[in-house]
Amino acid sequence: MKLLLFVFSLLSIGITAFSQDSIQNIGIDHLENGKYRKAIKQFTKALELETDSCEIYYNRGNAYFDLEKYSQAIIDYSNALKINAEYIDAYNNRGAAYGRLKMYREARIDYNIVLRAEPLNELIYYNRGLDYYDAGAYAQAVDDFTSAIKIDPDFANAFLNRGIANYLLGIDGCSDLMEAKYLGADVHPKAIEGICN
Repeated sequence: MKLLLFVFSLLSIGITAFSQDSIQNIGIDHLENGKYRKAIKQFTKALELETDSCEIYYNRGNAYFDLEKYSQAIIDYSNALKINAEYIDAYNNRGAAYGRLKMYREARIDYNIVLRAEPLNELIYYNRGLDYYDAGAYAQAVDDFTSAIKIDPDFANAFLNRGIANYLLGIDGCSDLMEAKYLGADVHPKAIEGICN
């Protein structure tokens, strides 16, 4: 009888683990296919079975982010970070969500954490530069776009945004816009006309 109960217990644990993984995988599939509301439902079900999974919180946060529900995304990224304080992707995405809400100070704190762990991550410099730009801190934006370009000399959008930020600072930004266009960035003709003439 004890052996039968033990086997049943093991089967129950295995089914629960399998169910949680299956539910999470369905959620990931929905997320990858742009079915964000369905993904959120699956991740929420998975969290009912496993409340301490930073990956599930992170993935649900991504679904909220893609639905532009940035406050909810921040809550999920923060929950992921409570479970794993070294989850760099959660800091990055939470920083992006803070930026979308114009909470630039909080965004920069998260980006700085990522940069301490990954000092050659050009996307973080770029994202932080966008936040500086949106906040009207054009000189700091130029610095971050320049850092991104030093890491990746073919980063077209970093050239584009640095050119615009320089222009707003009263500095010639034409060469950056032309380089961005050469590298394949979608540079509006009126931007070139306004900045280069």
